[in-house]
Amino acid sequence: MSRLTSRVLYAAVLGQLVAQLGWIDPLFVPLVLAAPPFTGALLAVNRVGFPWVAVLWASTGLGMLWTDWHVNQEDVLFNHALPAVMPLLAGVGWGVVRP
Repeated sequence: MSRLTSRVLYAAVLGQLVAQLGWIDPLFVPLVLAAPPFTGALLAVNRVGFPWVAVLWASTGLGMLWTDWHVNQEDVLFNHALPAVMPLLAGVGWGVVRP
């Protein structure tokens, strides 16, 4: 497996693990709204490229989508928006640090 592929895979797997934190109710809103810009800025300071940040948060949104859809089958529209909105929020944090 190439180095590029393994890094994308690591970001996607980490995103799936982070998505499971959404089941802890007090963490859900900060995880969706505050964590993407914060980690985007933090990773930009550490010179991590935006594609890795976007894969991480898109994977997190997809993880929240499939687990909530499978278990609760509610809030479908909100959960479909997460994989698109979370990488955009991370991009805002990333862009503030590295324009």
